[in-house]
Amino acid sequence: MFKIIQQSDYKVNQWSGGITRELFILPHDSSLAERNFDLRISSAVIHLTESTFSDFSNYQRFLLPVEGNITLYIDGHAHQLSNDLPFVFEGSKNVRSVNSSGAIDFNVICRKDYKTKVTVVHKGESDETATTFIFALEDIDINGRKVEKYNSILTTEPYKFTGKAVVVEIP
Repeated sequence: MFKIIQQSDYKVNQWSGGITRELFILPHDSSLAERNFDLRISSAVIHLTESTFSDFSNYQRFLLPVEGNITLYIDGHAHQLSNDLPFVFEGSKNVRSVNSSGAIDFNVICRKDYKTKVTVVHKGESDETATTFIFALEDIDINGRKVEKYNSILTTEPYKFTGKAVVVEIP
């Protein structure tokens, strides 16, 4: 399987601080509201400059700013997030964010026992046939196909790409 997912295919939801685009969820019939998912991948456009994160007890989170600046405050400590390294934290933590207006994030939420790996790479390659979700942070070329910035690829095939992207290895 090799599927390119366009931005227009993402499920869009409004929330108090902006807009969230659900890029992928497992199982496919699960929902964020019911908290019955194993893995959820999303990207939010954050209009508020300050917000409080929802409680996701029993989940782990990976967060990365893809545009703008995001600082998380957890247990009284400030964490300035990098756009090259996903920040990992427990979903049960009380988290407040301060960010530039219009910042865009990339967010992975998975059950604590779900062995997900999230990395940012400038070129990637895999001979594996494991399920992999790739989010283009710029226009990329993958297996000879062009994928535009903020579009995604879901694949179980070996791949090779050039360009910057977030790679989520799904168990």
